[in-house]
Parts: sequence; structure tokens; C-alpha cells
Amino acid sequence: MKGIMSDNRSYCFLFGLFCCLLLPALSKAEALTARYLENSELASVLEIIIENPAPSSVIVKQHIPPKTRIAKAIPSVTKFSSGKGEVTWLLKAPRPGVQRIYLQYAKPLSGRKATAVIRCKSPIDGKFMTIHVR
Repeated sequence: MKGIMSDNRSYCFLFGLFCCLLLPALSKAEALTARYLENSELASVLEIIIENPAPSSVIVKQHIPPKTRIAKAIPSVTKFSSGKGEVTWLLKAPRPGVQRIYLQYAKPLSGRKATAVIRCKSPIDGKFMTIHVR
């Protein structure tokens, strides 16, 4: 009888250990996706979808034609280099959900439209992630 009880405890322990190791793999993988809802010569709206768990911070760099002037930006720009055509936002402690970045240009863009590069560290494994949006 003691042998059976001991075997059951061993199996229960192994089953519990297996579940602890398996559950993180079954949980939804971290994800950060982005797309342009609007990307015209007058304005751009970049939509970022942040899954749970969220990264600790997200860096968004939007590339626009050099010397473009910005009429309005929501949220406020963290850094802007008109000569390079780089607009940067640092989103600290973002919450899971949808975040939109809106840029309105002072004059219509000539030629190319905006593109973006989004960088963050994975909240699960700490690996650096880079997303390109066109």
C-alpha cells in the first residue's frame, strides 16, 4: 500500500512539474503589431496593438521626408529631427490595448509617405523586437 501511495505522489509531482513547464508555453505569445490606418500626404495615423503582457517601453520612430514641418502630433513628440525627417516617441509603461499615433503635416508631403520602425524588448524573454511598418 505504501508503494502505491509513494508512486501516486511521484506521478502527481511529475504532473504538477509538467504543468508548470507547459503552461507558459501555452499562454498567448507576446505580440506587438502595428499598421497605418491612414498614410496620406496630409496626415498619418499609426495604430499599435499591444498584447498582454506589455513591454516596459516602446520606441516609435516615424520617418517622413526631410524638412517636413509638423502641424499637430498626438501624443506629443519626444524628439524631432527635421533635417533627418525622424519623429520619435518613447511610450513608457504602455498598457495592453490599442495606441494610436497621429501626425498632421503643415504642408502636404511630396513624394514618399511615412514609414515607421517600432522597437521594444519582449516582456517574456527580454529579446529585442523590431517591427517595420510601411
